[in-house]
Amino acid sequence: MEWWWSVMAEDDSRGESAEQKLAMLDDLRQAERRAVSSRVAAVIAHLIGTPLHVIAGRASLIRGAPTDATVAENARRIEEQVDKLAKRIRALIDYLTAPEPAPREDSVRAVVDGALALYSPIAEVRGLSLKLVGDIPDASVEGTSALIVLTSLLSLATRVAPRGATSELSVTRAADGRVAFELSVPGLVPPQGRIDSLEPPEQPETANVEELQVLSVCSAIVRRNGGQLEVVAGDKGIAKIRYLPARAA
Repeated sequence: MEWWWSVMAEDDSRGESAEQKLAMLDDLRQAERRAVSSRVAAVIAHLIGTPLHVIAGRASLIRGAPTDATVAENARRIEEQVDKLAKRIRALIDYLTAPEPAPREDSVRAVVDGALALYSPIAEVRGLSLKLVGDIPDASVEGTSALIVLTSLLSLATRVAPRGATSELSVTRAADGRVAFELSVPGLVPPQGRIDSLEPPEQPETANVEELQVLSVCSAIVRRNGGQLEVVAGDKGIAKIRYLPARAA
């Protein structure tokens, strides 16, 4: 059911459109926050899990060949603390990991119209312009994840681009038949490292952490649903973000 499009098509004169759009934006941001929590939980598990495993293994070796009672007792206490920490981390991961939303088919047209209806006014307030270029393919995508990703990228564009700039969005068919969203973002510098990781940059003082976080979270959402996201440098300081959802009808 393409309810995003029906919401966008409401007549403002009825006094409902603004409220519905705000409610939609709030729902999207809530889903985005859940995705961030899940991503952070996964990173914690990855970064801490291996060192803890090594510590436990070393402690076991010490206990297996002790030179005196003190070493054996220290090893036992290390294992005890590692086990306690591991259980706490597991509980934190379970607490932060949000359930996956039920998949929902939406037309690409509904997703694009919904995203632009939400962020074109924001761009105007910030002295920018969002422009849709070309025709939109007659296809469907998983609506929830596509709208979260697209609105997050448009939000990033409205914060990065200089006043007076235009950020262009196009939707085409990729070579494999999937839908391909491409957003040009003036002023965006492509990250030096990988965006499929939320690990802190090696030189945080020279990196735009907020941009990296948005791109990393979007990448995680896209990959979790079987899609792809990449950022490439374009001409005249305009980076391009290319987003391919998992499938298109």
